[in-house]
Amino acid sequence: TWLSGAILTFVSKLVMPAIWLAVLIGAPVWIYITMGRISIGPGFQFIVWFALIATVLLAWVTVHLQLVGYRGRELVVANYWRQASIPFEQVEAVEPVWWYKGRLVRVRFNRKTPFGSTVYYMPKWGPFRAMFSSPEQELRDIIAIRD
Repeated sequence: TWLSGAILTFVSKLVMPAIWLAVLIGAPVWIYITMGRISIGPGFQFIVWFALIATVLLAWVTVHLQLVGYRGRELVVANYWRQASIPFEQVEAVEPVWWYKGRLVRVRFNRKTPFGSTVYYMPKWGPFRAMFSSPEQELRDIIAIRD
Protein backbone atom coordinates (compact mmCIF):
# COMPACT_ATOMS: atom_id res chain seq x y z
CA THR A 1 0.00 0.00 0.00
CA TRP A 2 1.50 3.30 -1.05
CA LEU A 3 1.22 6.25 1.30
CA SER A 4 2.72 8.72 -1.12
CA GLY A 5 0.96 10.07 -4.17
CA ALA A 6 2.44 8.68 -7.36
CA ILE A 7 1.49 11.60 -9.60
CA LEU A 8 2.47 14.27 -7.06
CA THR A 9 5.83 12.58 -6.43
CA PHE A 10 6.48 12.18 -10.15
CA VAL A 11 5.78 15.86 -10.81
CA SER A 12 7.82 17.01 -7.80
CA LYS A 13 10.76 14.66 -8.35
CA LEU A 14 11.12 14.68 -12.13
CA VAL A 15 8.97 17.22 -13.97
CA MET A 16 9.41 20.37 -11.86
CA PRO A 17 13.22 19.98 -11.44
CA ALA A 18 13.54 19.49 -15.20
CA ILE A 19 11.54 22.67 -15.85
CA TRP A 20 13.52 24.57 -13.18
CA LEU A 21 16.87 23.53 -14.68
CA ALA A 22 15.67 24.30 -18.21
CA VAL A 23 14.78 27.85 -17.16
CA LEU A 24 17.93 28.24 -15.05
CA ILE A 25 20.15 27.17 -17.94
CA GLY A 26 17.99 28.38 -20.83
CA ALA A 27 17.58 31.99 -19.66
CA PRO A 28 21.32 32.81 -19.54
CA VAL A 29 21.91 30.99 -22.83
CA TRP A 30 19.04 32.92 -24.47
CA ILE A 31 20.35 36.20 -23.08
CA TYR A 32 23.87 35.43 -24.30
CA ILE A 33 22.63 34.52 -27.78
CA THR A 34 20.46 37.63 -28.13
CA MET A 35 22.70 40.17 -26.35
CA GLY A 36 26.15 38.72 -27.01
CA ARG A 37 27.10 38.90 -23.32
CA ILE A 38 25.70 38.31 -19.88
CA SER A 39 25.64 41.07 -17.32
CA ILE A 40 23.54 41.27 -14.20
CA GLY A 41 22.31 44.66 -13.09
CA PRO A 42 22.82 45.52 -9.42
CA GLY A 43 19.07 45.41 -8.77
CA PHE A 44 18.82 41.84 -10.06
CA GLN A 45 21.80 40.27 -8.29
CA PHE A 46 19.63 39.29 -5.33
CA ILE A 47 17.28 37.38 -7.64
CA VAL A 48 20.17 35.56 -9.30
CA TRP A 49 21.70 34.57 -5.95
CA PHE A 50 18.29 33.52 -4.64
CA ALA A 51 17.73 31.29 -7.68
CA LEU A 52 21.15 29.66 -7.31
CA ILE A 53 20.73 29.00 -3.58
CA ALA A 54 17.18 27.73 -4.14
CA THR A 55 18.55 25.34 -6.77
CA VAL A 56 20.85 23.72 -4.20
CA LEU A 57 18.02 23.36 -1.67
CA LEU A 58 15.57 22.03 -4.26
CA ALA A 59 18.14 19.51 -5.50
CA TRP A 60 18.67 18.22 -1.94
CA VAL A 61 14.94 17.77 -1.35
CA THR A 62 14.48 16.16 -4.76
CA VAL A 63 17.20 13.59 -4.06
CA HIS A 64 15.58 12.65 -0.73
CA LEU A 65 11.98 12.62 -2.02
CA GLN A 66 10.81 9.02 -2.47
CA LEU A 67 7.71 6.91 -2.87
CA VAL A 68 6.82 5.39 0.52
CA GLY A 69 4.42 2.61 1.39
CA TYR A 70 4.20 -0.46 3.56
CA ARG A 71 3.87 -4.20 3.15
CA GLY A 72 3.33 -6.29 6.24
CA ARG A 73 5.87 -5.16 8.84
CA GLU A 74 8.13 -3.37 6.39
CA LEU A 75 8.31 0.14 5.05
CA VAL A 76 8.69 0.09 1.28
CA VAL A 77 10.78 2.97 -0.08
CA ALA A 78 11.18 3.36 -3.82
CA ASN A 79 12.10 5.75 -6.53
CA TYR A 80 11.92 5.14 -10.25
CA TRP A 81 15.13 3.10 -10.36
CA ARG A 82 15.18 0.96 -7.20
CA GLN A 83 13.13 -0.24 -4.26
CA ALA A 84 13.96 -1.32 -0.70
CA SER A 85 12.01 -2.92 2.11
CA ILE A 86 13.00 -1.60 5.53
CA PRO A 87 11.75 -3.26 8.73
CA PHE A 88 9.63 -1.01 10.95
CA GLU A 89 12.20 -1.54 13.74
CA GLN A 90 14.62 0.62 11.77
CA VAL A 91 12.21 3.58 11.65
CA GLU A 92 13.38 6.04 14.30
CA ALA A 93 10.88 8.86 13.72
CA VAL A 94 8.06 9.95 11.45
CA GLU A 95 7.78 13.74 11.51
CA PRO A 96 6.02 16.57 9.74
CA VAL A 97 8.28 18.96 7.89
CA TRP A 98 7.83 22.39 9.48
CA TRP A 99 8.30 24.37 6.28
CA TYR A 100 5.81 22.27 4.28
CA LYS A 101 3.50 21.01 7.01
CA GLY A 102 0.83 18.58 5.91
CA ARG A 103 2.32 18.19 2.45
CA LEU A 104 5.66 16.58 3.22
CA VAL A 105 6.62 13.90 5.74
CA ARG A 106 10.14 13.04 6.94
CA VAL A 107 11.03 9.48 7.91
CA ARG A 108 14.28 9.07 9.86
CA PHE A 109 15.94 5.68 10.28
CA ASN A 110 18.15 4.51 13.14
CA ARG A 111 20.69 3.02 10.71
CA LYS A 112 21.71 3.43 7.10
CA THR A 113 19.34 2.17 4.43
CA PRO A 114 19.77 1.97 0.65
CA PHE A 115 18.14 5.43 0.57
CA GLY A 116 20.22 6.97 3.35
CA SER A 117 19.18 7.80 6.90
CA THR A 118 16.33 10.17 5.95
CA VAL A 119 13.65 10.10 3.27
CA TYR A 120 10.78 12.44 2.53
CA TYR A 121 7.46 11.63 0.95
CA MET A 122 4.46 13.58 -0.26
CA PRO A 123 1.25 11.97 1.02
CA LYS A 124 -1.64 11.13 -1.26
CA TRP A 125 -3.93 14.11 -1.58
CA GLY A 126 -1.50 16.15 0.54
CA PRO A 127 -2.35 19.54 -0.96
CA PHE A 128 -6.08 18.92 -0.42
CA ARG A 129 -5.92 17.39 3.08
CA ALA A 130 -3.13 19.55 4.47
CA MET A 131 -5.35 21.74 6.62
CA PHE A 132 -7.46 18.90 8.02
CA SER A 133 -5.17 15.94 8.68
CA SER A 134 -1.67 15.01 9.76
CA PRO A 135 -0.32 12.42 7.31
CA GLU A 136 2.68 11.64 9.52
CA GLN A 137 0.27 10.32 12.17
CA GLU A 138 -1.15 7.88 9.61
CA LEU A 139 2.26 6.22 9.22
CA ARG A 140 2.91 6.31 12.97
CA ASP A 141 -0.41 4.49 13.54
CA ILE A 142 0.44 1.86 10.92
CA ILE A 143 3.81 1.20 12.56
CA ALA A 144 2.24 1.02 16.04
CA ILE A 145 -0.47 -1.42 14.93
CA ARG A 146 1.99 -3.70 13.13
CA ASP A 147 4.47 -3.89 16.05
